[in-house]
This record gives sequence, structure tokens and C-alpha cells, in this order.
Amino acid sequence: MFSICVAQESSQTSTTLDIQELRNDSHAEIPLDRNWTFYWNELITPETIPANSGTVVSLDNWTNYELAPNEKLPSFGYATYRLQFSLPKERPVVSLLIPAGFAASKIWLNGNLVAEIGTVGTSKATTLHRRATRIVPLDIHETNFELIIQVANFYHHKGGISTPVILATNEHLLHSKTKKTIADMIFIGSLGFIGLFFLLFFSFYWNKDRAVLYFGIMCVSLAYMAISDRYAPLAEVFSTISWSLLTVVEYISLFLAGFSASLFFYTIFSKFANPIYLKALKIGFWTLTALVIILPAPHFTRLVIPFLILMIINLMYVFYVIYKAITSKRHDSILLLLGVLFASFIFFTHIFIFLGTDGNTIVYVNFGYIIVFLLLSMLLMTRFATSFHALEKAKIMAQKQKEELSVKSKELSMVNVELKENLNHLEKINAELDSFNHIVSHDLKAPLIAINTLVSFIEEDIDETVLDEDTKDRFQLLKDRVSKMYALINDLLQYSKITKGEKTKETFLLNDLLDEVVEIVDNEKKHTIKLPEDNAEIFASKVELEHVFQNLISNAIKHNDKQSAVIAISFAKTEHEYTFIIADNGPGIEPKYHTKIFEMFSKLEANDEVESTGIGLSIVKKIVTENYGTIRVDSEKGVGTTITFTWKA
Repeated sequence: MFSICVAQESSQTSTTLDIQELRNDSHAEIPLDRNWTFYWNELITPETIPANSGTVVSLDNWTNYELAPNEKLPSFGYATYRLQFSLPKERPVVSLLIPAGFAASKIWLNGNLVAEIGTVGTSKATTLHRRATRIVPLDIHETNFELIIQVANFYHHKGGISTPVILATNEHLLHSKTKKTIADMIFIGSLGFIGLFFLLFFSFYWNKDRAVLYFGIMCVSLAYMAISDRYAPLAEVFSTISWSLLTVVEYISLFLAGFSASLFFYTIFSKFANPIYLKALKIGFWTLTALVIILPAPHFTRLVIPFLILMIINLMYVFYVIYKAITSKRHDSILLLLGVLFASFIFFTHIFIFLGTDGNTIVYVNFGYIIVFLLLSMLLMTRFATSFHALEKAKIMAQKQKEELSVKSKELSMVNVELKENLNHLEKINAELDSFNHIVSHDLKAPLIAINTLVSFIEEDIDETVLDEDTKDRFQLLKDRVSKMYALINDLLQYSKITKGEKTKETFLLNDLLDEVVEIVDNEKKHTIKLPEDNAEIFASKVELEHVFQNLISNAIKHNDKQSAVIAISFAKTEHEYTFIIADNGPGIEPKYHTKIFEMFSKLEANDEVESTGIGLSIVKKIVTENYGTIRVDSEKGVGTTITFTWKA
């Protein structure tokens, strides 16, 4: 505890502050705010102290002084503060804490220059403004002290020193400074990290919610404002930069933080806030920003008060809108209300109760602010989670609707196909197939049956001993020709019947159909036929598809030049069609015949080498075409053949 008395040496010029008792109390502080001698428009040094001049004042900014009745000092100017004080010889190690003022300063203690903050001049051009606190240790062997502080201000509406010089133990001052620095770094670092996180989150991941952007800008602006006000890093890096310019940037950051906070609130509760509120916010922000840029010093430094009044009105409206949101059962409004209430409590207790008290308090206050921003961060992440879930549900609903529409579309498409098929069916029955089938069935097949029967009777009537080998061969050749002609007529009949009658479509498994075909064309299992790995489900005319596969697989076996044919069948499906591929290890087909083989009566081998009518692939092509598909051959002589055909799904 400190005990103080004042010994007056002169009624006008000088008083000595006598601190009679000092106890080693690490938490004790004494403000040296009285008995200062003030010299207006004079830069006094220890060597130039006038004998009888100056005015005894309390330590305060000089705009609060009256050197003459009803005459206050201007904001701009320069002056000197001087204090004489004494301490007891038996005392702990103590120091002076020189506060950061709105002016450049130069400090002497007992005739020695101990600190210079900026450059003190007699004009704006010769003054370099800087703000910083200084701890000045007092010599333990001295008892009488003289403290002289020169100040110059040409940028702020407050001139000189606005807070008192503090006398306290070295341990207390250093401990308090350390605590404040740690608290500031935690506050600035946390706020900066949260702000940058949400700005990056908005830029690269979730730019649908502009509340994320405004919250990030608010946090970064507050972090910059705090570090600029307390540590002025730009002034340290750029030693000659104008302090007025730095102050303008700091004020704009303050306004931007308030504006972003208001936009953050408005974005969340736009349904409950009046649109005029948004217009008022924009007008207020741009007006303050324009004024702080346009107005010269010291006028722009007075804009903090209007800004705080605007924010208080804004805060009252925020509480009103949050109340409306809560009554409308908006759950996120409760979280925001808690954040705003806690922030208001921290702010007012900081300003009106704990400001300037023990260093522990600022740690608690800064942690309180961090908790507020964490609460608001939780609100944003809750909004993101809600929006994300809503988006996922919308996607699922859209997908279901798309599938339903696809099914309906397929059903309509199938109905249209069936109608077209029925029309084609009726037209072809009336125009072609009736007459053609009648001619083939009765006029052509009947004579061939009679010829074949007559030849058989002749063979039976003639004694086998009479017939020589040549005659027997000719009889057999005649019967073969009749059989080929009969087969040819059957194929023609089959060709004409492709589109006749109803095409019954059904759902079946592809490999089940292929197993039936393989059983027919290779019942002795002499050849290797590989089926698709997946037993796909097919919706088509099973009879027609079976006919196509039977023809193609039997051709691959019939025309193969190897002892055992190897045939691989594969399958693929898209939204609109099926694709089937049949590849064999046969002799291959030259490219010039790839189209010709699908022509009617086309055969690549001599007539007697392979039993064929030359109509099979024509039938295959017609079936595929009638099912809105295509067929092609990929082959070269000697390397096998691959036939690919598609079928409308």
C-alpha cells in the first residue's frame, strides 16, 4: 500500500509528490495523476526548466484544461508535463508505467533521456506520431525524482496524455504486461484463425451461405483492429508511415467489423428483419467510411462515438428481431441470442467495471470474447449442417422423381413402340406376307416333296446290284439338291415371317437363354463357348433374340477351320440399348465382305463345301433392324471374327 502527501514548494509553479510509505505489495498500483506542472507550447528539457512558469494540473489530455477563463486549448499543439516526487529509501524495486497517449512523446527521468516514442516536433511536418507504453525502472538508490514528458499531437482530437502514469513494483508491472500480451495473442490469434477459416470455407466449399462470409470478415477485421490498436505492427515495419493513415485504416476496420456483424445477423434472420434495416446499415457504413477518408485530422477521430451510438441502436433492434424469431420457433435464434447476450455482458463489464484493473481480468475478458465467437461459429456450422442435410434430401427426392419419371417415360415409350409395331404388323400382313407365305407354303414346297418321294421310290424299285456307283451318287446328289431347295424355301418363309404376328416381350436372364441355344448348336460339347460373367436381366422378344444367337453361334461353329471352336460372348447395357458381342477363333472374313455377308443368298464358300442357304445372316440383320438395332463385323482374314449387334432396351 502507498501513502501519499503533497509538499508545496511554490504557490504557482511546483509541488512535490511525497510518497511516504511503500510496502512490498506485488499487486499495489498508484496513479501519478496530480501535481503535474504543465507548459503549453513549450518543449522543456531538464536543462531548460524555467524558474517561475507553468501551471499545476492533473494529468489529463490538454483539451480539458483552461489556461484562461472559458478558453480551452486546441487539439493540435505541443507541450511538456513535469512531475517531482519522492520515495522512501526503504522500498521495493519499483518502476513507472508510461501509458500510450494520442501523441508523440519524449521522456526524461532525473535528467536522463529514457524513452522516445515517435518524433516530437512543433508542427505537423516535424512530428511523427506513434503510440506505445513504456516501463521505466527507478534507481533503488535514489529517493527524489523528476519526470519530464514532452508531447506533440497533430492528428487526434485528444491532445497529450489521457491516462495517468502508474507507479508499481517491477514484478507487478512485468507480470501484468505478460498477462495482457498472452491474452491479446490468444484473442487476436483465435479471432484471426476463426475468420480465415470461415473465409476459406466460404471461398472453396460453401459459398451458398453469405453469413459465413460476413462472419469471417467480422473476425478478421476485429483481429486487425485489436493488433493495430495495441501493437501497431505496420508502424514498426514501415517506420515513416503516417500515423493518421494507420488510424484511418483502423477506423475502417472497426466500421467494417460492425457492418459485417450486422449483415451476418440480417442474413440469418432476413425473414424477420425489415428490409429498411439493410438499407440503413449500408447508408450508415458507407457514410462513416466516406467521412473517415474525407475528413482531415482531428475531425475523423471523433467518428467513434457516432459509430458506437449506431451499434447500440443496432443491438437493440437485434434483440427485438431475435425475440420475434424465438416466438416463431426458430431453434438457431436461441443460440444466437445466447451469443449476443454473452457478448453484451462481456463488453459492458469490460468497459464499465474491469477496464484498467488487474492483468488477470483481461485474460478472462478475452476468453469470454473467444467463447462468444465460438458460439457464433457453432451457429454457422449448425446452419451448414441443416443446409447440407436439406440439400441431400432434395437430391434424394430429385433422384426418386427422376427414376419415377424415367419409369413412366419408359412405359410411354414402350406403348408407343407397341403401337408402331402393331401398325407395321398390319401393313406388312396386308401388303406382303400373306401372298408370299401362301406361294411358298403351297406352290413351291409341294413339288419338292413330290420330287424327293419319287426319287426314293425309284431307288427302291431298282435293284441295287444293277446300279453302279456313279448312278447312286447322282441319285444322292438329286436328293441333296431337293433338300437344299427345301431348306432354302423354309429360310425364305422364315425371313418373310420375321415381322408377322405379335412380338411378345418378356423379362428373362441372358445366360439362361444362351444355355438353351448352346444345348441346341453344340449338344455334344465339342466346342468352347464362354458366356458373360454377369447373368443380366433382359426385357425383349425372347424368341427373336434366341433365333439371332442360334444363327450366329451355329455359323461360328459351322464355318470354323479349327478342330474345336472357341466362342466368347459378352454383354453391355446402357440406358437405351443392349450391346451383344460374339467373338470366335475362326478363319476370319476379309473387310471387303463385311457388308456382303448380310445380303440374301450371299455365301463365301463354294456351294458344296458348307451346307448353307445364304439367308441366315439376312434373317439376323432383319430381326436386329426390326428391333431398332445395328449389326457390324470386325474381322480380318486369319484372325477370327467378332460380330457386334445392338438391341433396343
